[in-house]
Amino acid sequence: LLPRRRLTTLTRLADLLDAHEQSRETVSAGASWRQAEIIAGCEVNMFELKEFDEIAALHGNPPFLPSPQIRQSLYTIVAIALLITVLHLAILKTYQIRYSHSKGYNNEKAWEVSYHFTSLMVNFLLGVLGLYHYTRTIPHPASGATRVVGWEEMGILGCIQMGCQLWALPVGYFFVNETAAMLGHHVQVMVVGALATFFTNGFRYSTPFFFGLVEVSSVPLSIMNHFKANPDLIASYPGLYLAIRMVFMVAFIYIRVFMWAPNMYGFLHDCGILCFTCDNNLCRAGLGASCLAGVGLTGLQLMWASMILRGFLKILAGGKKNKRQKTA
Repeated sequence: LLPRRRLTTLTRLADLLDAHEQSRETVSAGASWRQAEIIAGCEVNMFELKEFDEIAALHGNPPFLPSPQIRQSLYTIVAIALLITVLHLAILKTYQIRYSHSKGYNNEKAWEVSYHFTSLMVNFLLGVLGLYHYTRTIPHPASGATRVVGWEEMGILGCIQMGCQLWALPVGYFFVNETAAMLGHHVQVMVVGALATFFTNGFRYSTPFFFGLVEVSSVPLSIMNHFKANPDLIASYPGLYLAIRMVFMVAFIYIRVFMWAPNMYGFLHDCGILCFTCDNNLCRAGLGASCLAGVGLTGLQLMWASMILRGFLKILAGGKKNKRQKTA
């Protein structure tokens, strides 16, 4: 027996097919352009319903990836988290030895600087991998099933992200005093990362963008944070700091707003269909949590984008004020 939602979908599809054939008969007999538009609308709706049914049929897949693959992913996540931790501690120790006798040095600053530098290296790697696979490997556009299932080779991006978040979450909370928004970001990335890493219907088609390409904008952010942690650098290189801020603003707005919106819409569309057609509460809870994490991450991007734009407006206002003072 088919689930009730599948039956409803098939019934709607049959009705649309009838309407589509009737409209074609009318147009062939000399109908107006308005009726031709109705045909086009029927064809669009038919495509959407076919895609809906195609995605809903993926519930027939096993919920989890094969056990050996999951086990290998877990080992990879732990190994990456340990590798990043060792790298971070090496950078921290180097900074402490190099600057421990410098004016203004403190241990909190050492943790913050080493944290940002480690993030810079990880984000650069993810950005390069994501940019390559997004532009060279992933087809655009792709069918509904292609966007939801398969692409197991992209699971490495999810493993890197989850390993990175396992390192960043405790360090950010205990040593760097990260904001609640940033800590929430780490948790939500782990939620969608688990979906891509462990589940058959893991939406790995989207991982090159969300787990890779978006981190391109984090590279100038890490450099900018290093400047903020060292005010002397800002005083010594104000022009360079301003240039980095501008590069970060452009990269963030373009990647995390304009590119993010259609990619996140596609993910929420497909994940929403799969969640809506679940036949048990466990399925709904897992996919629903992933949808909520996607919405939460989108809200954070928009919040940060508004903060960036406000900062840019302050820079413009400050520049105009300085010009007026010089003119006076």
